[in-house]
Amino acid sequence: METLDIALASVAVVFAVDLLLVVVILVWKPLHRRHTVRRAARRSQYVSVLGRYLALPPQGRHSTPLGPAYSLQPITEHMATDEAFLDAIIDLRNTVTGPDVEVLGLIASRYGLVETQARKLERPFPLGQRLRASVSLAEMGDETSAQILLRHLDDREPEIRIQSARGLGRMRYVPAIEAITARLESETPWVRARFADTLLGFGSKATGPLLRYVRLNQHSDNVTGVVQALRVLGLIGDHYSGPALSSVLEDSRNTEVQLAAISALGWIGVPLVIPSLRESLHSPDWRLRAKSATAMGDIGDPSVIPDLSGRLEDRNWWVRRNSASAVARLPGGIEALYEVLMYSPDPYAQDAAAEALFDVGDVTQARHHQVEGIATRAELRLLDYMRDEAMTA
Repeated sequence: METLDIALASVAVVFAVDLLLVVVILVWKPLHRRHTVRRAARRSQYVSVLGRYLALPPQGRHSTPLGPAYSLQPITEHMATDEAFLDAIIDLRNTVTGPDVEVLGLIASRYGLVETQARKLERPFPLGQRLRASVSLAEMGDETSAQILLRHLDDREPEIRIQSARGLGRMRYVPAIEAITARLESETPWVRARFADTLLGFGSKATGPLLRYVRLNQHSDNVTGVVQALRVLGLIGDHYSGPALSSVLEDSRNTEVQLAAISALGWIGVPLVIPSLRESLHSPDWRLRAKSATAMGDIGDPSVIPDLSGRLEDRNWWVRRNSASAVARLPGGIEALYEVLMYSPDPYAQDAAAEALFDVGDVTQARHHQVEGIATRAELRLLDYMRDEAMTA
């Protein structure tokens, strides 16, 4: 009997808790929706107010960032402490340029918006408020917050570290390049990738620090940071980094570093690095051969067509596929693929060439030409080859 009473009591407690949660949700949802709508309305109002300040003529802007009180709605302390006002500042900061950014910075400084968010970020809790503050500082892009963001590159919360790096990248605070780069090796994979992405905002200013980081760490046991640095160097696309990356490719014995260097060389697209890629195109490692073929196609220099055509007979399918695809993207490459299809004795080379021609739409074009009676001998050979392949499949 006691067991039955305990079971019934347990069921009653669970039911009461569930009922309470349902009531809370039913009450909280409309309240939250109402709060969100009202905040959005206030933000729109503040955007309108701030827009009038941005519309001031230059002389009005230089006299005071707040404008003449008789012609504009004054910004009160109550408005400035509203989170919706901060939202409005950030919205406008992400849409305006030039002198308007300076005006918004003066208004934010006048009411201590950066300092307020910095204090929230420095507190140990609550986490939600700290995250909100880090995002706000990152979005404002104000250099007055650079030092606090630098400190929080080592914050215990990964997302705050990411937002700190993002903010430093948005404001292009050059001293932060070394600080962010130095943490690539020690960070978790997700944060490391996000840190690396923030360096793109610095453009060519990040090239030197990234190259120094690569040179110092390319022979270490942990090259995860080096791989990310090479990826960013390729995306930045600074032509002056080409010779240095060629040296990394030639000196490194780590496959991951070599693959990242090859990709970066292809993205940079400087023909003077072709000798280094030509050497790796004959590497014993098929991954390096395949990646080098793609990089050569990315550079776009037709002088590599003979090298890539020779790789259509490679023993590895990925090397053949990447080589054929690269040839198809080069000037004169389609003709070279037809030459392989018609005259190569290697069936694997023919297959790679036909697949690449199919990918670029030449099979469809050849069919149209055949119907019109103007198909070339090479196009007819392609159609015959594809028909034979389909029958034997």
